Amino acid sequence: MLIKSLKRTMKNLFSYYLVLSLLCITPVNAELPNLGDPTQKEISPYQEYLMGKNFYKALKANVPFVEDLLINEYLDSLGQKLVSQSDQPDNTYHFFILNIPSINAFAGPDAYIGIHTGLILNAENESQLAGVLAHEISHVTQRHLARAMTESSVSPAAMFATILAGILLSTQNPQAGAAVLYGSSAAMMQSQINFTRHNEHEADRIGIHLLRKANINPAGMSDFFGKLLKKADSNNVLAQMEYLRTHPLNSTRVAEAQNRILASDKKLPDDSLDFQLSRARIIVMTSTSLNELVNHIEKLDSEKNNITRQYTHAIALTRQGNSQKAISILNQLIQQHDHPWFRLDLAKAYDINNQPEKSHAVLQKLALLYPNYLPVTIEYALILNRLRQQEKAIEILKQQLKRKQHPLVFQILAQNYYANKQVTAALEATSHQYELEGYLQLAAQQIDYALKQTNLNPSTQQRLISRKEALLNKLSKEQGFSN
Repeated sequence: MLIKSLKRTMKNLFSYYLVLSLLCITPVNAELPNLGDPTQKEISPYQEYLMGKNFYKALKANVPFVEDLLINEYLDSLGQKLVSQSDQPDNTYHFFILNIPSINAFAGPDAYIGIHTGLILNAENESQLAGVLAHEISHVTQRHLARAMTESSVSPAAMFATILAGILLSTQNPQAGAAVLYGSSAAMMQSQINFTRHNEHEADRIGIHLLRKANINPAGMSDFFGKLLKKADSNNVLAQMEYLRTHPLNSTRVAEAQNRILASDKKLPDDSLDFQLSRARIIVMTSTSLNELVNHIEKLDSEKNNITRQYTHAIALTRQGNSQKAISILNQLIQQHDHPWFRLDLAKAYDINNQPEKSHAVLQKLALLYPNYLPVTIEYALILNRLRQQEKAIEILKQQLKRKQHPLVFQILAQNYYANKQVTAALEATSHQYELEGYLQLAAQQIDYALKQTNLNPSTQQRLISRKEALLNKLSKEQGFSN
């Protein structure tokens, strides 16, 4: 009855979101992503690239993402570890987390792999999360999605518009979002992209191989799938309407996955402190009442007060505003373990507690120990800017860019350039940020603003002109291909 009711009440809203998705109209950004020509069936690598880029932009503009850099770096590191063991180790994969409580994961076009916070919270250890990632990576390497789009009677644009509509609604009401995905006409579209049993078994088999090669216990995959199946058996609507509906699962498939586990696999690690700390951060981030969370932790048996629980307590206290108590707990944790996150959160707690010099001292040491670790670089640059040491901040940010270009690095770099009264450089950095985020028109506009600055030397002016031309050529190519 619930689903029938939702079908009726969500009919008009579904139509709105379907149109929204197809046009990718967003209230935030001026550029309108294009998911592709609805009549186009055969997809080229460049079209798949554009579909992936624009699908991600549409998600980014409309769905809550987890912006926590520590969690994102962990997920990307785990994902890339698995990709490195695949038969396509040099391909670019994009891993991200949506702040949605339902249990789900998906592989979009051009290897955009999304995980819901609900899935991470329901995973007990790293091997279970890695099992889901390995499964999704295997769908990509075997081009299951690309083949489904090519062979389907529904256009790729319509497929992803439907997925996007369901994800959008899931942010407000998980059951309503599921109803959109699996109700009436949407069910026909979704059925075209639901992976076949053969695809699922193939992804399981290859995924288990990836896990083993990556030195992760592959039993985590079958354990997690079995856990989801139990949730479905207990009439858990969310479990049925999310992961299990997009990834058909039954006891036979779970048993086959279990049979692929070798005796030697039991010796492989199934968990990491990074996973447990990431999960702790998500618990705090998604908590509806920090006071209740803190009170609950403080009432627990002190003998069971392990590292993860202490860390959860500390970051909850920081978000609650009790940074002084958080500082005490984090200093105790640092005595027990040298994990860099403890010092990063200590530095943040010092900063919140109006002790920027102490925060700087902690981050300065971390920067020496982890010179290429993005979260350390960002936090160090932020405190340097606050202490009016922009030249030093600019130096370490430019050094970070030599390793990997990241939009957040360019964003913080622009802030430091502005603070240092280097407006042209700030505009150019912002241009690079927008380009990496997929907004080419906005990136070109920043160069226009930079060219209007006074006292530009000839070499800077020529560099800016060349960059603008390159951006407009890239934009013209994308628009021409989509039209």
